[in-house]
Amino acid sequence: MPIDPHRDYTRQDQLDLDLTELFAGGLRDEHGQLPLTLQGIGSAAMALQTEQAGVPLPMFNRMLTTANEISLQRARAMPEELVEELEKRGFPQIARIIRAGIDACRDDADYRNFVRWLIQVRNLIVFRAQTGGAASRK
Repeated sequence: MPIDPHRDYTRQDQLDLDLTELFAGGLRDEHGQLPLTLQGIGSAAMALQTEQAGVPLPMFNRMLTTANEISLQRARAMPEELVEELEKRGFPQIARIIRAGIDACRDDADYRNFVRWLIQVRNLIVFRAQTGGAASRK
């Protein structure tokens, strides 16, 4: 389903979103910033989908650390550096979203925005865990 920035999305709506579609509009808006759909519903939905899948936070953190340390060129050449553990441990749907994000990057500025988005997702996961949001929904 296409993202409507004016719609209120339920938890189930967010779990059902195909997040790979969010990258079709690019990873930068006309001002070079992360598009609002990625900042808002995209980040919230990714956090929920990551939680729902059961991805352990330390695993997400390791992937994020690697993403932050490598370049777009390396991420494209060896995406398994970012997604191998996710795939091997049974989280292919999350790995698919990460791969789609890498594929959507046109240049290093896009890749930096993608990594910032992943950081935002991680922060939402941590916030939800600290406030009981993740535990109370399972």
